[in-house]
Amino acid sequence: MSNNIQRLATFVLILLAALLIAQAAFSLQWPIAHDEAPLFYEAFLMQNGHMPYKDFFDFQMPGSFIAYSLLGSLSGFGALRIRILDLAILAALLIITFFAMQRFGKPSAFAALILFGLKYLQGGPALSLQREYLILIFISLSIWIGVTGSLDFRKRLILGLLYGLAATLKPHAALGLLPFLLFDIANLRQRREFSLRSLAREIVLPAAIGFLIPVSLITLWLMFTGALTPFLDIALKYWPLYTQINGEMAVTSSAERTVYLLNQFWRLGGSVLWLIPAGVGIYLHRKNRQAYLLASLALVYAVYPVLSGQFFPYHYIPFIYIITLVASLSLTTYHSPARSLPLGLSTSPSFLFSLSSVILLATILITVKPSQTVIRQFEGKEIATSSDRAAQISAFLEKNLEPGDYVQPLDWTGGTLLSMLETHAPIATSYVFDFYFYHHVSSPYIQSLRTDFMTQLKEARPRFIIEVTAIDKPWVTGEDTTREFPELRAFLDEHYSITMEKEDYVIYERR
Repeated sequence: MSNNIQRLATFVLILLAALLIAQAAFSLQWPIAHDEAPLFYEAFLMQNGHMPYKDFFDFQMPGSFIAYSLLGSLSGFGALRIRILDLAILAALLIITFFAMQRFGKPSAFAALILFGLKYLQGGPALSLQREYLILIFISLSIWIGVTGSLDFRKRLILGLLYGLAATLKPHAALGLLPFLLFDIANLRQRREFSLRSLAREIVLPAAIGFLIPVSLITLWLMFTGALTPFLDIALKYWPLYTQINGEMAVTSSAERTVYLLNQFWRLGGSVLWLIPAGVGIYLHRKNRQAYLLASLALVYAVYPVLSGQFFPYHYIPFIYIITLVASLSLTTYHSPARSLPLGLSTSPSFLFSLSSVILLATILITVKPSQTVIRQFEGKEIATSSDRAAQISAFLEKNLEPGDYVQPLDWTGGTLLSMLETHAPIATSYVFDFYFYHHVSSPYIQSLRTDFMTQLKEARPRFIIEVTAIDKPWVTGEDTTREFPELRAFLDEHYSITMEKEDYVIYERR
């Protein structure tokens, strides 16, 4: 019975590996989509001498701009080369994952890399190259280092460095360092020389030094480029407003927000079923402290989306990655008592090893599906994204844009910035998006952004202003929000005429 289940599990893994390779091949046809377009357009601006915060307004962390600028340089902003880079990063992640998980047995290692690869590609173009995906580079390396035995000064320094780098992309990504520190402290407590001084010297100090290296370098970069003051201004004045917007793009009161956070947290982004094989895997490896370390990381990154309060699918990428690693522990080959058990594998009834494999296979069957985009590709249908709108706008700009002309987008992820990236259209103002102007409108800070935007727009007088009006435009709703901007409408009415009007976007041209 046990051997038959193991053969079935091996067969299913082979099929899943084939599915992973097929989806990876299909993904080469995916266009630049969703958050990729604004992030890569901002990277294009940086390559043309613009500094984030100082020369264009955005609330992302500085590490994001550096990362996407690097990706843009390597890809030349071409969609195919971006997809190749995406798959190269995925391949590197899966290789690191395999080596990190080998200590739990090769079946678990193979299952871990295949399952995460499928779950990542399942998200389609909208999940590609999100910042949480880039953070996984540092998380996977930290797991590789952290599960390979006791830590020394060098490893603690590297762990601090990895999570310092992660924090430059998303500050709360640094929470992943806590389980390593706590397990390291627990290990130190078992030794007689434990004291607060030895704890600080041996554990906290090297991790803190490593963490501060990238943070300090980023701070110096912002300071020497004159971007530190505007960054701090955005962090102190805009971040508190943005964090009041939930995953439905609605501003909520404190009481409503608490209920919303609790309700969303327990859903775990639709990944609750993975807790079952994960729990079985922890039980089978209950004598291995490294299994508990993985479980602690999963808990940390289950809390991670709560800290942003928006629960977008990409916020769950770190959790999905780690929970699939923990769940893969349930795919373990049974060894009779006469044979030595793999490191950390507990002695359990033989039927439990077969049952654990069945539970994992059932979870895979229910939760792992091909991407909807890949299904459309397989059926010969077009990929449904805002890239269709972007193609139309790109064609217009290529035909009409002349040297010296500027373009102002009134959009976010609706395709305008992708068309401006493809045509290398220069932006008229420092405001890449327009959604800032429509939430917390009574706030003095938002009022100052509106005033500054109109001042810049009147000075620049761009030839074209492109406004996306599609139903999928992420308008913010709720208290103190609006869809009106009277000063902007008056400016458009006085100085611009409509040169192209479609159902989902309008192109204004200066008279």
